[in-house]
Amino acid sequence: MFLKIAWLNIWRNKRRTLITTASVFFAVLLAILMRSVTSGVYENMIHNTVSYSSGYIQIHQKGYWDGQAIDNYFEENEKLNQLLLNNREVTHIMPRMETFAMASYADKTKGVLILGIDPDKEKRVNKLNEKIVKGAYLETINDNAVLMSQGLASKFNISTNDTVVLLGQGYHASSAAGKFRVKGIVKLGSPELNNNTVYMPIQQAQFLHGAENRLTAISIMLHKSSNIDKLKSTLQNQIDPNKYEIMTWKEMMPEMDQFIEADSTGHFIIIGVLYFIISFGLFGTLLMMTFERNHEFGILIAIGMKKKFLAFILLLESLMISLIGCLAGVIGGVLVVKWFTKNPIYLSGDLRTFYENYGIEPIIYFSGNKNIFIFQTLIVLTLSVIIALYPGLKLMRLKPIEAINS
Repeated sequence: MFLKIAWLNIWRNKRRTLITTASVFFAVLLAILMRSVTSGVYENMIHNTVSYSSGYIQIHQKGYWDGQAIDNYFEENEKLNQLLLNNREVTHIMPRMETFAMASYADKTKGVLILGIDPDKEKRVNKLNEKIVKGAYLETINDNAVLMSQGLASKFNISTNDTVVLLGQGYHASSAAGKFRVKGIVKLGSPELNNNTVYMPIQQAQFLHGAENRLTAISIMLHKSSNIDKLKSTLQNQIDPNKYEIMTWKEMMPEMDQFIEADSTGHFIIIGVLYFIISFGLFGTLLMMTFERNHEFGILIAIGMKKKFLAFILLLESLMISLIGCLAGVIGGVLVVKWFTKNPIYLSGDLRTFYENYGIEPIIYFSGNKNIFIFQTLIVLTLSVIIALYPGLKLMRLKPIEAINS
């Protein structure tokens, strides 16, 4: 009965109800969009960095990470590969051979990161072939050619079908030197990787360094929403800790993790201010709704309706209006986020330079993580409930005679 009365009451004054609902709607929509943007930028920055280099989780030989010496490479192990793929959180595993070398072209020389990859897996998992801006993609794991990142190619003033010389240290102090044709130029999302990376088929990288059938690491790809710390603990219990070491991207790239944490704190403060403004907007509309009905409340109390029942109905009205506004806000948020997920915002000018200086791809992505919609909606709904208690308390102190004469 109370629900029916509350529902009928909120539509007696449609304009008042629509104003209050609109306040909740815009509150939810703004909160969702702001959190979606910040989460989307972070997710994209992490994905652009880890998917093309370290992976979300990496397995390497114990002791390798401290010195990252080529002599600490380990042999490929099919049993280890199968164990990792049996985990439901793991989407793909990527064999990688990572090392550094001096690259030379004409009169220019520069230190570069060499990534030995399986071209087919990179194509299927990371769609590296779609990053090609000039030339062609690598064909097989023993293709005698390389891909060069766009920023590095610009510094060398090198083009496709030109030859680059690579010189580094091989396995067991042997010399690693070779000439390779630049088959394609690839544009990577991470500005840091885009300025110093050379991709090479993994068998060619192993042959160049005299380390046949050996890997630097196995990079593990996960769902973006996966709990990497929990998965790391699970894998540590399944593999030999005396032989292998497991590290998450946060441990391998603490600078990026600290940057995200620091930047997130600033965004939380901004969202907190947004919630503060939202609260005052909701409070104002609910207070207006209460004062407009003082005369009505006075008459209802005078003819015998108990104040606590009337306050309960008022709370139900506020909840209904908040739920309608939250539902509309979530629907609006889903539509906007889906649109910008398919059509991200490309930055230009000074803003583009600013993002690149911080190692972030100058593209604004929106995150479609369902937790964003749930969490922001619950916060706004909770604020609505807390604010709705005030009109009820005001009603409990209401004097019927004064209300009737108001």
